[in-house]
Amino acid sequence: MCNPGIRILLFVAGCALLWFGFSGLSSGQVYVKGGRFIHRDESPINYWLNVGTYLIAGTSGVGCSLFL
Repeated sequence: MCNPGIRILLFVAGCALLWFGFSGLSSGQVYVKGGRFIHRDESPINYWLNVGTYLIAGTSGVGCSLFL
């Protein structure tokens, strides 16, 4: 139903968001708006909210690109 170009764009964007989420989990710091990093120990709630957002948005983007 979706245009193939849009599917590819959704897949690439979803993979990028998943990469940000997984790299945040492995390194203990996540990239946020404003070009700075939040460390896990510095602000745990903000860190986990950003990691969760990256993982959920990335999974949704990849899922939509594959199943729509």
